[in-house]
Amino acid sequence: MSVRSRASLLIPILIGILVALLALLAVMLLTDENPTAATTTEPVTTTAAPTTVATTTTTLAPTTTVFIGGIETVTNLEPEGTPGPNLTDLRVGNHDGFVRVVFDLTGEGIPFYIVGYEPPPFLATSGDAVPVAGTVFLSVRISPARRYNIDTQVPTYTGDLVLEPGLGPIDQIVFIDDFEASMWWVIGLSGQRAFTVDVLQDPLRLVVDIAK
Repeated sequence: MSVRSRASLLIPILIGILVALLALLAVMLLTDENPTAATTTEPVTTTAAPTTVATTTTTLAPTTTVFIGGIETVTNLEPEGTPGPNLTDLRVGNHDGFVRVVFDLTGEGIPFYIVGYEPPPFLATSGDAVPVAGTVFLSVRISPARRYNIDTQVPTYTGDLVLEPGLGPIDQIVFIDDFEASMWWVIGLSGQRAFTVDVLQDPLRLVVDIAK
């Protein structure tokens, strides 16, 4: 084979190789220009459902004071110490479950007293009936007790002889008499109630508590 013939055969082969190289180069260039996009996975955020905490509300039952007393007459027939003989004040107070009537006295010890339910009429030493408002009546007798100093004749109690405190079952508290240091008051009530009687000191006082 002549040199010219060989050259004629090599030229097409070289051209084919060149074309192949150019095609490969083009593919590589296209690959560089359009790289495969990286896939980014966004983190999944999970929001927890709100938790509802059950609450229990405890309602305290109202406190009720239980009054312990009775309706029977309460007495002290033997005085002790040197109680009285003067009344200095009469006070009425409103308390939880009861009303308190307080007779303030001079002296110390325990006076004679009778506290109990009595029916009208209520007669003073003069024989006159003293009216008291109410449907039932709690009588309070105390001795020695009077409204004035027997030596000076100066009043030691200058308060009202008819009281209308407007508390609980009490309609009226009425002075009846204090003849010979025996004092008598009547508490008019709207209905019969249990009561208690106590003697307290410093100062001396007779305390009558009446249930509402």
